[in-house]
Amino acid sequence: MRRAVASILVAAAVASVGGARADATETTALFHLDRGVAAFRAGDYLAARREFTIAHELVPDRANPSRWLALTAVQLGDCQAARASADDFLARVPAGDPRAAELERLRDLCLRTGALHVTTAPAGAVIHLDGAVVGPAPYHALAVTAGAHTVVADHPGRASVTRTVLVPAGGALAVELRLGRPARPLHRRWWFWPTVAGAAALTATAIVLASQPDDPAVLPPIRCDALGCRP
Repeated sequence: MRRAVASILVAAAVASVGGARADATETTALFHLDRGVAAFRAGDYLAARREFTIAHELVPDRANPSRWLALTAVQLGDCQAARASADDFLARVPAGDPRAAELERLRDLCLRTGALHVTTAPAGAVIHLDGAVVGPAPYHALAVTAGAHTVVADHPGRASVTRTVLVPAGGALAVELRLGRPARPLHRRWWFWPTVAGAAALTATAIVLASQPDDPAVLPPIRCDALGCRP
């Protein structure tokens, strides 16, 4: 009897400790969730994502951190992460949850976009997407409308490269654009100096010819007699 009572007391103590730890974890997760919401409303989405990630790791079976992670990922332009968090949220809430419609719309919107990653060789080329300058390579866009797009890479001293790409809905596309070798300066091309030398020779010849009279002057004979010399 005494052993049975002791076992019950030990079990109760263990349960009490476990419950206290669970409560502490819930409290900590709620603290980070509240900090994330404050950062989200202030427009600091990177800080919000860090706080929501901590909350999600502390209570992975709770749906609310996944909801906020999805909303934050959309603000950061990361539709792939937004879809994953939205799916996690929707899997944890019952049908008819008032928050579900918002996440379903978000997920459907992201399904109509894809990620585009553009690199160039050499690196650092300026990237144009559909006529707009979007920055230097490597360029990463996490939420580009699915479908055809025109990508142009410009690099000083090299010919531009243009390519039409097809961004998959809900997927990712990686593109590498290789620019041609830089054009050699004129003075380093094999034909430059012979051409310059030939042009210089022609110019010198023309100067010499121009300095010579067309018809050399012929002096008349001089005749001399008792009255003097005269032509």
